[in-house]
Amino acid sequence: MTVLYWLMVLVAVTGIGLYLRHHPDLIGHVRAIPPGTAIPLFLMSVAVLGVNGLYLRIFAKKFGMNLQIKEWFGLAAVTAMGNYLTPFSGGLVARAAYLKHRHDFPYAHFLAMLAANYLIAFTVISIIGIVSMLTLAGTEHYSWMVLLFFLAALMSVVMASSFPSITTARRNRLFCMAQSALEGLAVIRRDRVLLGKLVALTLLNITIGALFFSVVFGSMGLSVPFRTALLIYLLSSFTILIQVTPGNLGVQEAAASVAAGILGAGADMGLLASLIIRAVTILTAFTLGPVFSCLLSKELIAARDVSRSDGREAP
Repeated sequence: MTVLYWLMVLVAVTGIGLYLRHHPDLIGHVRAIPPGTAIPLFLMSVAVLGVNGLYLRIFAKKFGMNLQIKEWFGLAAVTAMGNYLTPFSGGLVARAAYLKHRHDFPYAHFLAMLAANYLIAFTVISIIGIVSMLTLAGTEHYSWMVLLFFLAALMSVVMASSFPSITTARRNRLFCMAQSALEGLAVIRRDRVLLGKLVALTLLNITIGALFFSVVFGSMGLSVPFRTALLIYLLSSFTILIQVTPGNLGVQEAAASVAAGILGAGADMGLLASLIIRAVTILTAFTLGPVFSCLLSKELIAARDVSRSDGREAP
């Protein structure tokens, strides 16, 4: 599986490289970007990590676990880095393992947290996408295909979130974890205050993502409306469900390119903008990820030593 994984990485990188080689004019747009633009892009990338960390902090608090800033922000950075290093969202596995060994946080609760995160995020994304596309009705940027996609996504999310909890006498471990995840998700849905906070964070994340594309397009000298940048980000967000390459390398870029082509921003420019955003996010992940990996490793070692000491002193 690992060989296949890195083979797909090679295919994605080679495909992007060959495309840029046959479109050398795109490189000129990158060279025209003002150096000072890198700073706000980096800060936006850090802000995305911060929002993802706050998701974790709020969820964890719901289950009685108070995380320090170096944990909730650090785990977001480590997760982002880990997703580029290991197959199929390995960063999330590392996050779940840390919470389990450091705070005795059950994997079932982590699954509930992850499921709720996706359901809330895609509900908000779908609704904003539908509203944004309807406001473009009658213009050259309107696309009924995009509107139908968002409608189908919203219906799918509603169906998934209303999936009933099933009681059974079976003791299969995987089934029990899924059952616990559904029960935990039901608890989260009943907490209106928690839902309000999570929706607000999702809106903030979407705003940052749209600004990312908007700033990059503007830095390349392109006049792309904010609504178009927003829709490109919303459509590319769904690629998180297709974890076949590190951080969806190639997949997310392809989605952004197709979305930009449909919405009138230009497929080439959509690909280039997505690649620039990719470069910034990788830089951020591999700048902060190693730092917090060391800090959180020390936390685990210290907690293990305390646990062993308590065990020896116990009667």
